[in-house]
Amino acid sequence: MVFSSVTFLYYFLPAFLLCYFATPGTRAKNFVLLVFSLVFYAWGGLFNVVVLAVSMVGNYLFALLIDARSDRWRLPTLGLAVVFNLAGLILFKYAAFLAENFNLLLGPLGYPLPVVHLELPLGISFFTFHAISYLVDVYRRRMKANARFEEIAVYITMFPQLVAGPIVRYSTIAHRIRARRTTLGRVSAGLRIFVIGLSWKVLIADEVAPIVSIV
Repeated sequence: MVFSSVTFLYYFLPAFLLCYFATPGTRAKNFVLLVFSLVFYAWGGLFNVVVLAVSMVGNYLFALLIDARSDRWRLPTLGLAVVFNLAGLILFKYAAFLAENFNLLLGPLGYPLPVVHLELPLGISFFTFHAISYLVDVYRRRMKANARFEEIAVYITMFPQLVAGPIVRYSTIAHRIRARRTTLGRVSAGLRIFVIGLSWKVLIADEVAPIVSIV
C-alpha cells in the first residue's frame, strides 16, 4: 500500500482517522495507531510483520537491559544490541551478495556457499536504524528505557514513516508519544504538508520516474 493509492486515501486513512479521533485518551490512541500501523505493514506480506515483531521485542528488551546495567557493562550491551539489529539487516539485504563474492574468491577451493535470495522486508533499513537510535539515546542517558512496550512499538512502526522514513530520534518525539493534543492549527499544518507531498509524488515523482528508469 502506497500513500498515493486509492486504497490508502479512500479506505485506510479515513478508517484510521475515524477510529483515532473517536478513541479517548492518548494511551488508547496509541493502541489504535499501533494496530493500523501493523495492518498497513502487513499489507506487503505477513512475513514482514514477523521480522518487525522480532525487532520490536528484541530492542525493547535490549533497552531495558542497557538501562539497568552499570557503566562498565552499558557499552558492551549496546554493542550486542547493535549487532542484533545489523545482523538482520545484513542477512536480508546482503546475504546473497556476500555469498556470491565469497564463492568467486574461494569457490575454486571446493567450498562454495549456497546463494539464497531472501525476500527483503519493507522498510527494514528505516525501522532498524530507528531502533538503534532509541538504544543509543538510552545508552547516553538522554532517555530512560520505556517500560511501556506499546509506546516503543508505536515509535518503530508508525505507518506515516515506517516504509519511507525519515529516521527520527526517539528523544525528539518521546513526549509526543505519551502526551499530545490536537488543535485546528496543527490539523491545518498537517493537511497542508500532506497535500503538498502528495502533489509532488503524483504530479512530479511518478511522471519523472519512467524517464529516470530509462536513463
